[in-house]
Amino acid sequence: MQTEQFGPYRIEALIGRGGMGEVYRAHDTEHERTVALKVLSEHLAADRGYRERFRREAHLAARLNEPHVVPIHRYGEIDGRLFLDMRLVRGEDVAAVVAREGRFSPARAVSITSQVAQALDAAHADGLVHRDVKPSNVLLTGSGDGEFAYLVDFGIARSTTDSQGPALTQTGAALGSFDYMAPERFLEREIDHRVDVYALACVLFECLTGRRPFQTTGLAAQMFAHVNTRPEAPSAVAPGLPAQLDAVVARGLAKDPAARWSSAGELAAAARASLAGAGNAGWAVAVPQAPPGGAGPYGRPTTVGFTDPSGGSPGTGGGTGGGTGGGTGGGFGGTGGGSGPGPGAHGVGAQGFGRTGFGPPSTGPGTGGGFAPAAGQGPGPGSWGSPPVPPPGIGQPAWSAPAPQRASRGLLVALAATVVVAVLVVVAVVATRGGGGSDPVVTAAPTTTADVPTSSAGPTSTATSTPDEPSPTEALLERLPGDFEEQDCEEYTLPGDGAEAAVECGEAISGTGPEAARFYGYPDVDTLRDAFQGDVDRNGLSRVDVDSGCPGTPGWLDYDDSSGVEAGSVACYVDDDGYGIIFWTQEDALAEGYVAVSDGATDLAALWEWWKDSAKSDFQVG
Repeated sequence: MQTEQFGPYRIEALIGRGGMGEVYRAHDTEHERTVALKVLSEHLAADRGYRERFRREAHLAARLNEPHVVPIHRYGEIDGRLFLDMRLVRGEDVAAVVAREGRFSPARAVSITSQVAQALDAAHADGLVHRDVKPSNVLLTGSGDGEFAYLVDFGIARSTTDSQGPALTQTGAALGSFDYMAPERFLEREIDHRVDVYALACVLFECLTGRRPFQTTGLAAQMFAHVNTRPEAPSAVAPGLPAQLDAVVARGLAKDPAARWSSAGELAAAARASLAGAGNAGWAVAVPQAPPGGAGPYGRPTTVGFTDPSGGSPGTGGGTGGGTGGGTGGGFGGTGGGSGPGPGAHGVGAQGFGRTGFGPPSTGPGTGGGFAPAAGQGPGPGSWGSPPVPPPGIGQPAWSAPAPQRASRGLLVALAATVVVAVLVVVAVVATRGGGGSDPVVTAAPTTTADVPTSSAGPTSTATSTPDEPSPTEALLERLPGDFEEQDCEEYTLPGDGAEAAVECGEAISGTGPEAARFYGYPDVDTLRDAFQGDVDRNGLSRVDVDSGCPGTPGWLDYDDSSGVEAGSVACYVDDDGYGIIFWTQEDALAEGYVAVSDGATDLAALWEWWKDSAKSDFQVG
């Protein structure tokens, strides 16, 4: 980046450069805070498919609200450059620490693995697969029993609904580092959260032994090893490790996804249990639940939205390295050219808001893996809760939004597949490496024998329409609340909770109510009620009564229409950043609304009065 100003951000220093762009330490002049700003390479924004995928997956990642995930404040586009604004975390990545200090004690390795597992379980529950879990994407802060781990670089995270096909993006970039990539990712197999379980087992192996599971040279050999070779047992590589850990790691590295631990948390729990066994009393594992300084679980991101702000021009730079530099004690929002977001909910906050998705984690029985004999040895043996994410335009002056198959094949088949992939990679690849122990991000020509999934050009609907029947989005726009107009709204990403339409709108016409809003359409009352209850539960809101509840007391209640008939449910609260939020359902319209104001302490009461004015807030029916 050649300029010192990027929209509202004043660039202070380059933190690292990766295959997808650069990460800067920057000062957000709107909110007067220092952030980690990831600016993606210019060509990525020019690819419509990538832009849509970035918007969709950044929206999903920004909903994460788990302490071990670095939160995203805002994402969007400024002057043709996609960006992520993240919390700045000052720490050192595991790859750099291992390179400097050597292998970790079993207790430390298992503690770090357990913390990363918490982040992964939260992401998996929300329908996200990280796909690039590796030591350089784990940041460490604090020390001793207070050492706290963050999982970063959700920039390539992918929805579990987008799981078919090879590990290539629409632009031909390999998603993830080959050293930690599950076997099924090299083949034309469906992938799910268990690719992250495999990668986490690789991280645990490296923390315990000081090296990666497979010591191979060249991409073809690396791919072949993941698909066909049994790794050595950790205790064979590093004598003195408790043998019980060997079985834990072996099952995590099973070639068949069905044979692995069913979740990252299950792997971590087994690792902790192995250290608590007989003879391991001295290996107590501390798993801190809050970062150093006593901060509790993070609240929702303050600014999330796909904005198109005006402002300073970005530079024309764009990294070609494979991961941002890091691991030197500087500030990071994410390494490996990625972001670290932080799981979550359906709702509003500052400058943009998102919804919680429902993606219950997949589970499956595992039967254990196995290790190859080492040289000369035999074989080894989860207040008010988290507020939802905010809508665009809140806070500072608005930036307007723009208009389980088996993984293993026979030896020869797998080798052939590996060679084909390797040839494609070697012929058309730019493979580079960033600092701080980051691994290559490989860019290959999109020409491949495998089908590359196409990106949708925007939110999709599960419903079909005929020429005589409006689409779900058109129907939702036709029944907007009275204080909003169709021309001020645009289609938005579906939340994954059964909604069949979603739109994002600007400020209310009257100028006396919401500063930002989103509306969602549902196919039936039961789905609508389930979505509302899910949001209430995830945000920790309790039922209140009409007299003592909103707006003075956060919570939710049922409400009646003007004729005394129950019409739906409504909730209100002020989030951790001071934004006032109201969300409600209107059952005869099969719709839900989210509205917000930037000064909740002062303006939530006024927003409540706005909501009670049916002429302004009622969805239009009939």
